[in-house]
Amino acid sequence: MNKNPPFANGYYYHIYNRGVEKRNVFLDKWDYSRFLQTLDFYRKIPLSMKLSDYRRKIIKWQQDQREIVRIHCYCLMPNHFHLLIQQLEDIGITNFLKKITNSYTRYFNTKYERIGPLFQGSFKAKLIETDEYLLQVSKYIHRNPFNLETWKDYIYPYSSYRYFMSEERSQFCNPDFILSYFSQNNPNLDYRTFIEESEIDDPILYDLFIDPDE
Repeated sequence: MNKNPPFANGYYYHIYNRGVEKRNVFLDKWDYSRFLQTLDFYRKIPLSMKLSDYRRKIIKWQQDQREIVRIHCYCLMPNHFHLLIQQLEDIGITNFLKKITNSYTRYFNTKYERIGPLFQGSFKAKLIETDEYLLQVSKYIHRNPFNLETWKDYIYPYSSYRYFMSEERSQFCNPDFILSYFSQNNPNLDYRTFIEESEIDDPILYDLFIDPDE
């Protein structure tokens, strides 16, 4: 039985969850887009508007809002998602994950005329304890789509990797923190080479990425 670690402010975590019965939870590009908007919306408090108003840009963010989590990497796959996030406020990760999964489930069930849970129980989390693990988790997350034939030789659009590889900026995911490890500590190794030219082959590290029961 999975047991998540305690969540502490300032620490980094690998968060993941999959569809119930391993079903796909993203069926078209609008589903991916909606989930990304949900990530952006619920990462801050207080919420002074509805997600629907935010999506239509009827109301802008208030100046006094603050992040409860900071998202450093993400990848949405057809039947699961991965996040590398830092908790900034007490109970931030727990509240954030509850809100995004509840909100997206309501959207998905309404759109596809279904009822019941969409995700496989509670989310799962791994504490990132070292700089090496932080970088390897980012690598694992960004390599997730590499075996999808549809996106072979293309930058996968539902991952933060595109923002690591270009000047394009995300509304909620800033690559600068992870990229700084390469510019400051290993200027001879660029991030693209780190991600694309070697696989993760350490079984000890792999056990940290995915729960053995999955």
